[in-house]
Amino acid sequence: MVKRFNLLIVLVISLILSSCGDDSQFRITGSIEGLGTRHVYIMYVADGSVNRFMTTAIDGKFVIDGVSSDYTVVEIFSSTKELVGRVLAKNGQTIECSFNPDDYYAMKIKGNKPTEQWGRFLNENSKVLSTGTPAEVNALVKKYVVDNRDNIVSSLLMMTQYDAIDNESQADSLFSLIEPKARPEKLVDDYRRLLIQVNNSALNVKVRPFSLYSYGDSMERYSPSRSSCSLLYFSTVQSGRDTIISTLRKAFDRYPRRRFKLVDVSFTPDTLSWKNVARMDSVDWPQVWAVGGVANSVFDELNIPRLPYFIVADSTGKQLYRGASVSRAVSAVNKRLSH
Repeated sequence: MVKRFNLLIVLVISLILSSCGDDSQFRITGSIEGLGTRHVYIMYVADGSVNRFMTTAIDGKFVIDGVSSDYTVVEIFSSTKELVGRVLAKNGQTIECSFNPDDYYAMKIKGNKPTEQWGRFLNENSKVLSTGTPAEVNALVKKYVVDNRDNIVSSLLMMTQYDAIDNESQADSLFSLIEPKARPEKLVDDYRRLLIQVNNSALNVKVRPFSLYSYGDSMERYSPSRSSCSLLYFSTVQSGRDTIISTLRKAFDRYPRRRFKLVDVSFTPDTLSWKNVARMDSVDWPQVWAVGGVANSVFDELNIPRLPYFIVADSTGKQLYRGASVSRAVSAVNKRLSH
């Protein structure tokens, strides 16, 4: 009886210690379909600093621990730096998630209530979010915000899904509808800091000429000096590609070739998958393949942080825009060529 009692005490103490440890960090346990044994990256802001971590997934399964006393948006990337998912987390929480790199909105998430609601919204509205126009996506987000002013998910959607290009005043008005407790100032500021850090880390680096293997089985030679403005689209096999191509096509058709250069740089792992994607795209602009994906030394200085990603440059190679928004990239092109 005494032995059993002592054993019970040990178990209780272990649970208490374990609980204390959990309170000092958060844990994300997840899987990425088809990843195999490769790296997984996470990025988030805590205490004013951008945190980046890497771990190795075994058969697509991974565990990553982080530290944040307040809620923070954690972004999760595959080995090719493709954004596969986002979760909301803080110390003391464990998030279980599974992602499909071919369909961002097919994620499955179990953890805190806001993260589960966020994932459910993305699941249920995947068609509009992946193929809809910016106006359609904004309307979807607006309806959710108006109907859920006291829910932090409204803030998450405004930060990650709402397109405020040429729509800043409406975005601010919509954001102000959300109750203060559902839009924590620290959460919003930290996520903005994350975006600024990611997008501005190599902003002053000039885009240099390069030559890469093209879909036409030849070498495509790119130089920013050959056009007034150029847009580099760094891609892989990701959901939403059709919408991106449609948006880029409008810009491509709008300007003469001597003024605007568009190049699709693929970071797919092999030429077979790249050519399958390129064949389905059926576009008139150059599509090239970078051997080694994000590790290709041609783009080291540009520090491509995620996929898809867009860089707009002028004829001198100066970056006019760098980021993950195709609409912002096209807006930068239009602004440059409207003069």
